[in-house]
Amino acid sequence: MSLDRCRFDVSPPLAATVGVPRRPRLAYRDVASAGNRLTLIAAIVPARAVTTHTLFCLRRPLPLPAQQVLGALLNSFVANYLIRMRVTTHVSATLMALLPVPLLVPAEPAFDRLAHLSVALQRGRSPVEAMPEYAELQALAALLYGLRRDEFEHILATFPLIPSAVRDAALDDFTRLHSSWATEARRHGGS
Repeated sequence: MSLDRCRFDVSPPLAATVGVPRRPRLAYRDVASAGNRLTLIAAIVPARAVTTHTLFCLRRPLPLPAQQVLGALLNSFVANYLIRMRVTTHVSATLMALLPVPLLVPAEPAFDRLAHLSVALQRGRSPVEAMPEYAELQALAALLYGLRRDEFEHILATFPLIPSAVRDAALDDFTRLHSSWATEARRHGGS
């Protein structure tokens, strides 16, 4: 979304009185169903953009990198799979409150990597699913959720409307990342 191309704008004095947001904020789509291509869809809404009641926006201030990481996790196949088990026609605030999401802090390499992938996908000029960052984001999210390869493979199989090449790329990246994580854990004395 580019606010520079918008035809209408709320004047700054009026914007201040009616509460037009002055910061970017993470939002997710409320109206959805388990039969959609993806059920849970999140995005960063730019500052000064006004949304409708079908988008739930983050209310409390959160640094942009943290919003990007959370958005990446919410857009993962794993989060979509978990939401699909409970959704009817709305991704309600109650469902979102029940959604488990891996906790990451800015000092962790996975936090930085997810933020980087999120920004790369946002700025890309190709369809998101065609970008290699998309497959890596999906794989990294699955690893952060603690999945085994067979579990991630099962989740990917529940998305028949996602092209098989996209799902295969995510599984390939999962295998590659899992191997590098295991090597790193051995190097540091972990299991």
